[in-house]
Amino acid sequence: MRILVSEFVLIASTASLIIELVVFGLLSFGYYFKRNKKYRQHGIAMTTAVVLHLVTIFAWMTGSVPSYFGGGAPIDYSNPLILAMLLHLVMGAIAAASGVWLIGAWHLQTDIQRCFARKRIMLTTITLWSIAFALGVFLYVAVITS
Repeated sequence: MRILVSEFVLIASTASLIIELVVFGLLSFGYYFKRNKKYRQHGIAMTTAVVLHLVTIFAWMTGSVPSYFGGGAPIDYSNPLILAMLLHLVMGAIAAASGVWLIGAWHLQTDIQRCFARKRIMLTTITLWSIAFALGVFLYVAVITS
């Protein structure tokens, strides 16, 4: 049985979206834990979310970027899909890097009070991730309906 490229793209895109929905759920649980002052569970949920997010980035997203910019042709910045892809890429990369830094800082700390000082960075990270996620859903729908 031979899988066509378009079938592979659909399967990989759908798997990536499902994982990102799980990441969204973990982020929601993490927020719930934080609101209930269960900071260790909050950190574990966020660590798991970041790891799963990195899996989707390295397993699928980095490989799909060249399909938008390949062929050596000039980039058409008037194309809404290209603009959405660029915004998704930039915001997602910043959110992922911030998430890795926040998780690393959490794991290396000895005093939980230092986490509270990073609240603004955490809020910025979740905002960027949310925008990147929404753009990713837009791109997913655009790809599967084309």
